[in-house]
Amino acid sequence: MAKNEWLTEHIQYIQGLKSPTATQTLLVELATIPAPTAQESRQLDKLVRLEKINQKADSMKAEAARMLSERRENQRRAHTRELIELGGIVPMVDFPVDRGTLTGALLWALDQFRTDGDLQRTLKKRGDAFIAERENDKKPETQASAGVAAEAATAEKAPA
Repeated sequence: MAKNEWLTEHIQYIQGLKSPTATQTLLVELATIPAPTAQESRQLDKLVRLEKINQKADSMKAEAARMLSERRENQRRAHTRELIELGGIVPMVDFPVDRGTLTGALLWALDQFRTDGDLQRTLKKRGDAFIAERENDKKPETQASAGVAAEAATAEKAPA
């Protein structure tokens, strides 16, 4: 976009503002002078550069705000995913689904951790082994399902 096109569009933008800044008002005044002096032209050029810098700064601020918002949203999603995964543990181990019982069991475990430093490591190993075993039990089912689907697709392609 040529300088004159940008200036014309920007002047229209400034005129549409409810309360333009002092520099924006001066820019409009200098731009509307029919035969500006050399000093007025230099001042106009400086104000145009300033307005372009301000536009770039506003654009960068908007981009930074978008990045921060996206980051907060990603953190919120990760937190939600973690809570869902933790909530899935209760039915996985067939724990009685009662908030009071679950809370009491967790509080009891915390008390035990304070008195027995190795208990947390022992329980983690047991839990990790249980989860790994469940995941391994699910994999053959998934692989078997994929194998059956592949056989069915091959059978459909084969001439009768």
